[in-house]
Amino acid sequence: MFSTKPRYFSRNLGLASPPGDNVHEFLVVWNHELGSLAKVLQVFSTHKAKVIVAHSQLEEGMVVGTFYCDTTKADETVEGMQKEIKELTFVRSVDAASAESSLFDKFLFPVTVWGRERVIIMRLSPLLNIERRLVEELGSAGSAIMFREGEGYAAETIVQYRTALGEVATGVLLGNVVDGLRATGWGLFEFKETKDGYEVTVRDAPTLATTTEPSRFLCGIVAGILETVFSVKMKVVESTIEPKSGRMFVRLSKTSDMKS
Repeated sequence: MFSTKPRYFSRNLGLASPPGDNVHEFLVVWNHELGSLAKVLQVFSTHKAKVIVAHSQLEEGMVVGTFYCDTTKADETVEGMQKEIKELTFVRSVDAASAESSLFDKFLFPVTVWGRERVIIMRLSPLLNIERRLVEELGSAGSAIMFREGEGYAAETIVQYRTALGEVATGVLLGNVVDGLRATGWGLFEFKETKDGYEVTVRDAPTLATTTEPSRFLCGIVAGILETVFSVKMKVVESTIEPKSGRMFVRLSKTSDMKS
């Protein structure tokens, strides 16, 4: 069984609230050296600029960092701190922008997975409403389309995981899939092998408030993951969801080995 931790913290892409007049976002790009991040932060600390949010990531041998700072009590201007950071020997570039009345960062684009696969972030309700309207208009055919698309999405994703990970044990692959589903917002997945198939529980699964049936697209993702990882054809025997908690349960049985 691949279980999930009892508690996670949400990944917030936007700012919690519009910053005040004296909050600025700094973009710093530098060569990765021991202690380099601490030296960047020391510039803000020395000049009494309060760092509210800091984020950094490796990209093509460089470090890209964004820092939101409250400069209300700072004894140096934004331009002055930019100049001082730029003078650090490992820093390549520095930019800054006012965060006044801004809900999002000013410098980062596009959104990627693994730094190379571009993704688009979409609010949950519009996505689920596409499935709802398709089912309303086409009935069971709409459900079947969404399920097959979920299977295809999962199969393609597993191929990308295998390319990124190389030759790894099945347990390692599925563990990474569970982490990826969590990181990309699909829910907290648990896979349990049974005598004739698998039972999959998804906590905090994507769902509309009025939904009484689980997303067929998500059910297709579950089936597609198992089919692709274990090279077996799966049939969904049972699928339920608790609308209030968002807990989804899917029971699948093996029907046959898939042809290679």
